[in-house]
Amino acid sequence: MEREQATGLTKVKLALRRPVAGRPYFELRCNLAKLGSVRVAFTLDGQVARIWFISTSLQKATFTSEVSRVLREVSK
Repeated sequence: MEREQATGLTKVKLALRRPVAGRPYFELRCNLAKLGSVRVAFTLDGQVARIWFISTSLQKATFTSEVSRVLREVSK
């Protein structure tokens, strides 16, 4: 995340089309070397990234569905 913030968050995309509780959620695909690739869903609070979800599902549609489900459960 630090490396991505230093380059201006060029690889970051919206994880969900609509904000949840007024906050946009972003996603970033990361390669964790021996652990493999993951997608991370997070929010930004100034310079702090708060990670809400990490998934090995690399397909965007599957990841978006997982994030939506998790955030619905958290916001109950």
